[in-house]
Amino acid sequence: MEAPLKAWVEETALLFEAAGLPRMAGRVLAWLLIAEPPEQTAREMGVALSASKGALSPALHLLTRLHLVERLRRPGERADRYAVRPGAWKRLLLEKTRALSRYREQAERGLALVGEVRGERLREMRELYAFFERELPKLLERFEEGR
Repeated sequence: MEAPLKAWVEETALLFEAAGLPRMAGRVLAWLLIAEPPEQTAREMGVALSASKGALSPALHLLTRLHLVERLRRPGERADRYAVRPGAWKRLLLEKTRALSRYREQAERGLALVGEVRGERLREMRELYAFFERELPKLLERFEEGR
């Protein structure tokens, strides 16, 4: 892999790590976003990323479990192949919407405990997360309609 592309993969892995993925899972996901062909074996990824099978295996398992990556098999091949799952980013954002609901609910529980007078910061939190909880699914629909 050329140096600028390798740097991009590492930078993207750091971005995914900041979002909660382990670094190796981030590296794998970044590689699968640019790999040709799009379906890669663990061996091909290991060569491209200078990573061992032992490091790749848990990363691939996690990415598959999160439905970001799918495992495929080509007829006549023994090795599994992996690719970014179609719709993965939308699914990830919808999962974030569920997380937003938990923040809103937590703010509401806090408001019930401290009351409206002391709850100014909690109201702000509740209103912001309620807004995103309502609007993010609509934005995703608009995105799909515009594709």
